[in-house]
Amino acid sequence: MPMALLDAVPVFLFLFGCIELMKAFYSRMTAIQYSMFSAGGTMVFLAGMMKTVWKFLYVLKIGDYAILSDSFFPVQSTGFVLLALSTVGFALKDKKNNQISDYKNYAVVPVISSKLPFIILTFLGTTAFYGGLASISIKKKNKLMAVFFIGAYAFDMIQVFMATKFDESASVMHWMAEIVNTLAQLCLWLGARQLHREYQEEKYGY
Repeated sequence: MPMALLDAVPVFLFLFGCIELMKAFYSRMTAIQYSMFSAGGTMVFLAGMMKTVWKFLYVLKIGDYAILSDSFFPVQSTGFVLLALSTVGFALKDKKNNQISDYKNYAVVPVISSKLPFIILTFLGTTAFYGGLASISIKKKNKLMAVFFIGAYAFDMIQVFMATKFDESASVMHWMAEIVNTLAQLCLWLGARQLHREYQEEKYGY
């Protein structure tokens, strides 16, 4: 039960970070970019929540609802692709209105039995997402914000690496992975708050 509770912490930290980024990007992104960003963030959050709910139900011996666990990778990978496309597009100052025709094919959740395509999409999407945020930080000459976003990505990759190195019985490694994931999402939230504050200062001049 404690591990299931800890699993919910990074999920909500990610949500808080996305909310801060949505407030920062509102009126700055194009309508298409903002819609994609919002949809992507929501999908990643829902993927995490489905996995968390599955763990709770399993730990409480209510049932093993595999659909909640099996949906994690397809929903998360698609969410990160949407986040990446919108963030990188914004970072590159791409304001073209016809981009929806380029993006729409990525918004479909594919049905594939293997997890490998989703893992690859998640890795590429995560890399582009945090890379776009770090690029914005560098343009703003905000070193602390860049450190937070780069740190979030680094912790995220460490957590993924750890997940490939332990089996289901390695409880200590599970705890370590959860803690590292929490640190990753904490960095995202802190970086997002910095970005929101930066844009607020630009808007109101304080």
